[in-house]
Amino acid sequence: MRDTSNMTDRQQGGRMGARWMLRGNTLAGVVFSLLFLFAGPTTALAEQYLFAFVDVPRAMASSDAAKRARELLEKKLASKQREVDAMEQKIKALKDDMEKRKNAMTPESRAETSESVRGKFREYQRLVEDNQAAIDRENGRWTKKISEAMREVIEEIGRERGYTVIFGKGQVLYANSAIDITDQVLIRLNKRTTSWF
Repeated sequence: MRDTSNMTDRQQGGRMGARWMLRGNTLAGVVFSLLFLFAGPTTALAEQYLFAFVDVPRAMASSDAAKRARELLEKKLASKQREVDAMEQKIKALKDDMEKRKNAMTPESRAETSESVRGKFREYQRLVEDNQAAIDRENGRWTKKISEAMREVIEEIGRERGYTVIFGKGQVLYANSAIDITDQVLIRLNKRTTSWF
């Protein structure tokens, strides 16, 4: 090591400054090299990622399967509505008959007819509810079936065309597992939040 005891403060400061500049340049060089090291592959990787978008509501509504399912559901609904309308007519006829004969009816027969109308009305309500539940189940079955087929198609297109991610309105419909960092995020999150509880 050099003897700096004969150097002036300014000379020593200059040497210290030069040493810091050298260290600063070295540090800047290392940072600059790291940036190039990581920027190069990042740019190359970014160019390999392909993204796509699917308007799922439009695709669902516009698909031939959805149109056919709607037609089938409308036919079933019309058939069930005829049942409901027929029962509604029976109830109305019972009410009208009771209204016409109410003055000639004994209190017991009026109570009996009134109970019969209430019973028919309960049947009517059950029929309406059952029909609606059947239509809802059928609609759900078709929606699920069409959605699954659409997901398969989206995944096939994703693989065939090399898409990394295919987005849909607010959701990811297909993603290459190479870009999934969920496990790493969970590991860090779990470590970081252990002391919370």
